[in-house]
Amino acid sequence: MSGYQYPAQLPVTTTGGWARPGWWDVVAEGEKAGRFGPADRQELLDDYCQLAIYDQESAGLDILTDGEHRRGGWIEGITGKMAGLALRPAPRRLGAIGWDQLPVYEVREPLDQVTSIWDYTSEYEFLRARTGRRPKIGMPGPYGITTELDFSPVYRTRRECADALVPAIRSDIEKLVAAGCDCIQIEEPLTPSHAAEDRTPQNLVETINAVVDGITGCTFIVHICFGSFRRLPYAKRTYRWLFPALLDAHVHGFSLEFGAREMAEIDLVGKWDRDLILSAGLIDIKTHYSETPEDITERVRTCLQYRDPERLEISTDCGLRRVPRYLAISKMSAAAEAARRLRETG
Repeated sequence: MSGYQYPAQLPVTTTGGWARPGWWDVVAEGEKAGRFGPADRQELLDDYCQLAIYDQESAGLDILTDGEHRRGGWIEGITGKMAGLALRPAPRRLGAIGWDQLPVYEVREPLDQVTSIWDYTSEYEFLRARTGRRPKIGMPGPYGITTELDFSPVYRTRRECADALVPAIRSDIEKLVAAGCDCIQIEEPLTPSHAAEDRTPQNLVETINAVVDGITGCTFIVHICFGSFRRLPYAKRTYRWLFPALLDAHVHGFSLEFGAREMAEIDLVGKWDRDLILSAGLIDIKTHYSETPEDITERVRTCLQYRDPERLEISTDCGLRRVPRYLAISKMSAAAEAARRLRETG
């Protein structure tokens, strides 16, 4: 570790997942063929996460994740290991790419017996041991966890299912904070529901507050994007229905998607309390275009109309998992260069 100092202004980060190297698909084929033992798989994932950390440091990021590939995706590997679920094949496998090509997990038993969603603490400890920069852990929030669940056999509404998972999510957060984690991103992308939908700003606020209230010593950022299933969004791309009601969440800020929308709705941030952090998605993960430092500087200056530089992070719209690795490095290097120039010029 290099003794790196966290910048007070305009830190650069991502929303979580890091780009896979090109060889990953070849390795994945070997794993599916049964050529990996448990120790082989552990070595593979450790190597991948180490590479993701190296890439982020080399690109100049200030707040790092471990790449999140141990999960097999932002949610897939997590829900796949929960008890009380039965896998249901995707209803459509042919034709144009769509949300309905994902498998669904049917809830067969009450989820109150779930005591932990994922071993986030091990991810954090691995990351912290390998970087001197600020570690960050992202985790699906209560509604986020329900993304791939058909909860209708057990629960009447999505809120009831989300509430059942609150104790486990809160327990995982408490373990992380006890281990020293001081930066947690709660992910609530606007994913559609596989059963009765009741997501409202009030329901989001209440479930978010249920998992964070009373927990101190940690910065909580809520990430809300419009999805990136195979780099396609799956929701109407507007935040206006959420704000200002979502400001009642007891968190330190929000991570929002602006890059793919050419800064649309940035004016909403002007209505926030000045102490709230904006982790601004300024890097479009849905385009092959690599933003230049000038592009990002222009977007940051737009954000600075509404946030002080001490309350502004430069981030990505969503995770970089489906972006080619060289392109992810190019995009994030440009973001870091833009931040460096802006810090120097003030």
